[in-house]
Formats: sequence, C-alpha cells, structure tokens
Amino acid sequence: MKSQNVLFIATAVIAISFGLYIQTQNPLKTSKPELNKIILLPQSKAIGKVDFRDHKDQIFNESRLLNKWSIVFFGFTNCPDICPTTLQTLSDVKATLASTALNNTTAWSPFQVIMVSVDPERDNIEKLNSYVPWFDEEFIGLAGELEYTKAFAKRLGILFYKSEQQSESVYEVDHSASLILINPQGEYAGAITAPHKAEQISADLITLANSIGNAEASYKPANKANTQTQISENQSLSIDKTWIRPAPPGVSAMAAYMTLKNTSDNDILISDIEAPDFEMAMIHNTVIEDGIASMNHLDSLVIKAGETLTLKPLETHIMLMRPNRALSEGSTSRLTLIDKNGHRFPLLVPVKQLEGE
Repeated sequence: MKSQNVLFIATAVIAISFGLYIQTQNPLKTSKPELNKIILLPQSKAIGKVDFRDHKDQIFNESRLLNKWSIVFFGFTNCPDICPTTLQTLSDVKATLASTALNNTTAWSPFQVIMVSVDPERDNIEKLNSYVPWFDEEFIGLAGELEYTKAFAKRLGILFYKSEQQSESVYEVDHSASLILINPQGEYAGAITAPHKAEQISADLITLANSIGNAEASYKPANKANTQTQISENQSLSIDKTWIRPAPPGVSAMAAYMTLKNTSDNDILISDIEAPDFEMAMIHNTVIEDGIASMNHLDSLVIKAGETLTLKPLETHIMLMRPNRALSEGSTSRLTLIDKNGHRFPLLVPVKQLEGE
C-alpha cells in the first residue's frame, strides 16, 4: 500500500472560563473544579451523528459516548513519535487513576480513551486491532469513511488533509497534539492541550471525577526508576538514557531517544546514523506551538562543546523506518552515530517503554 503524507492542522479551542456544565442520567449540580491542563468550554456543544467502526469491527455510534467521559485523540498507526507518546501517556494516566480509590470505585471509572484514525485508507480494522489495544486493552480505535472523518473532526475543532505523496516510504506529518473531551451526554466539552504530562492530566482527571459526585481522593504519582546509563566508545561524547519505544505489530515507524553530552572543547555535529535493523534512520524534530505539532526533518544534530542535548518524545528524536526484524520489548538494536569528521559512536540501544524523565 502506498504511503501518503498526512498533515494535521488543529484549530484553536476557545475557552474563556473553567466553568463546567455536567449532567448525567441523574441531574448533578454545576461544579467549577480547579484544573491546570484541561480547558473546559463554558457550554458544551452537540457533535451530531457518530458513525465509525471500532477496532473489533463493531458499530460505534452516539450511544457509546454516553455515561462516560471520553478522551479523544486523532492519530494514525504509522506515526513514529507523537501518537505512540500520547497513547503511552494516557496508558500511564489510566494506571494512576485505576489505583486511586473514590468511594467504592476508582477515579478511572468515569473515563474512556478513543483514538480516531485520520488515515482510514491505511488504518484498516485489522491494523487498528493490532495497534490500539497494544497500549491498553480497554482503549478504543475508530475508523470511518475519510470524508465523514473529516466532517466529524471539524465539529471538534480539528482539520486534517493529505498532501501530495513524496515517495513510496518517506513522509513527514504535522498534526494536532490536543486531546478532545466529550462529556457523558456525548457533547464536546473541552480539550487537553499539549505538551501532555501524565502527572498533570491524572491530577486534573481525579479532580474532574471528584466533581461529578465522587469523594475526594489523594493523588500520588508513581515513582519511576531511572534508565540505565550507556557510554559510547568514543569518550568525547557520552551517551546515556538510550531507548527505542517498542511498536505494536505491523507498525513501520519507531523512534529512538537518548541524552548526549559533549565532554570535548569542540562542537560535535552528528551528520549520519547507521541502523542495520531498519531500512532508514532520520533525525526529526517535533515542535508544538499553540497546540499544533509539526515534525520536521533535520540534516544534523549539533552538540555544543561542554553541553548536553536530550532527544525525547515530542521533541528531537531519531525516526527509524521499517524494521527488518522483530524488535519487541526487552530486545536491543545497534545504532551508530557518525559525526562530520567520520568519528563513530556505536550504541546498543534497549527496546523498552520510557522508565523516567
């Protein structure tokens, strides 16, 4: 199947207060929770007809948005950085809320996560079924007709379109990193703006869960271990906290992250990357401005003398295209960074989920 460019542009979500209009099957009083990342509209808005198939090939209509708060993300399975980072963050959020007690239930009970594919021509049901539950078995993946998906996204303040195909396998993508909130009446209620931090989103969702009738609960983010340090053979550049995010089955794009410290008196310019387990490796940079994320190709990386450069999700990263062998969690992959003078910095990079900042 031919690869195609997908460009996402998010329109600004306008919110002038943190007031929340909440109703469930039993009427509840209006509350005004103190929120940090979530922007709630002064008045929720109807979103109209909902007509998708989920990743289990079941009908997904308006009824499946009722009685739950839905956290909706627009993405696609071939995204190497923003989409998997966002879904993993939401998986961490769910784990935190699921362990937080509110009365006789958990803080996660009022919520569900939905990813709507903006690339339905490639993201068929089978691919969504391999991709979305890989992050969490309860997450829901949706696909629909392209024109309908555009119309549905527009109702939620999201626009997207394809640009002309540039090659058979390489494409760059801009897309909205915002999360959309749909309330238990199936109405557009607000948004969570990027960048996304699990601790901040968790705290806001616990506050929101409390505001709809649950008792107050304490929020304690889980402690996470630091990643294992790795030093390159050339001591002028120390490289640690290396990791490659594991990818769901059938996904052709992965990403590598690391911290690079230049211990020399001269700038180091990384101009090439060898990745024998992949058909292609490229340096990409993700920039988020006003909720719009842009991913751009970089010709090189510059690590200034005596300084440190960190490659991390939603910022600069190494995009790895089309692995030629299975790279599941716990395995390793060899990468070699090459500077402009031909100096080589070989690495053995573990494939794992992010363990810490």
